[in-house]
Amino acid sequence: MSETRKRKHPANESSIKRTKSSKMPKETPPSKPPSQPTPSQPTLSTTPSNDDPFPVNWPKSLPYLTTPAYSPQITPSQLSLLRTLDPDLPTIPGSFPLGPAPHVKITPITDPKHPAHGQSGLFATQHLPPDTLILPYLGHYHPGSGPGLQDEDYDYTKSDYDLWLDRDADVAVDAARAGNEARFVNDYRGIPFTPPEPVPGQKKPPKQQKGKPNAEFKVAWDERTGQKVMSVWVLPRGKKGLNTGIERGEEVMVSYGRGFWEGRKQEREGEN
Repeated sequence: MSETRKRKHPANESSIKRTKSSKMPKETPPSKPPSQPTPSQPTLSTTPSNDDPFPVNWPKSLPYLTTPAYSPQITPSQLSLLRTLDPDLPTIPGSFPLGPAPHVKITPITDPKHPAHGQSGLFATQHLPPDTLILPYLGHYHPGSGPGLQDEDYDYTKSDYDLWLDRDADVAVDAARAGNEARFVNDYRGIPFTPPEPVPGQKKPPKQQKGKPNAEFKVAWDERTGQKVMSVWVLPRGKKGLNTGIERGEEVMVSYGRGFWEGRKQEREGEN
């Protein structure tokens, strides 16, 4: 797979920036979590499947994160805002594993019709019900504007793995130089529709919406680290109940948003 695979920015609360470099900023240990509310969203019960510290098909040259990394440009006041509990956010429970997630798998894309052919995507290894947590989106926390967009020889404005985390705190999260499985989630546009695998005991395979995303980015409260994180969730069932979740073998797909693709188009036009 290609580690420098161009990525995307969702249309909702997530952002616009870009990438290149390999220098890792020093991590700041998270503060002790304050008391937490009862989770407001259903979550997937998971158990690590093995003792391998890396997910299957993880690029070994890329650092794998189980908790966020921090830019040296992040200020104490920004960290304080990130670690202030917001009871309205969905919750990642303390029982969610730190490390490889057994319910998804990084998989090389071999279909020549797929827009990420020759790279990789994230696929479900079991049924993921509607409105459930898939996993957090980990990377480097950094200032979202101003001088903090540069860390020594690294420029966040050139990253395609950068998402807004908290606009009020002016903090974004970038997964270009380090991250977890969530950095492999692809945009749904142009991906060939593949009917879900039949479920044992059912006569017909589950119905899915063709040509639509099945997941979304959400800011969540992480009970494990006591701070806000970006995360990936299965889309809710919807008013018509059409979404039945993500089936085993199905690719996890989000919408990067029109802003991302318009930015990419402008970049290409500027190069010509």
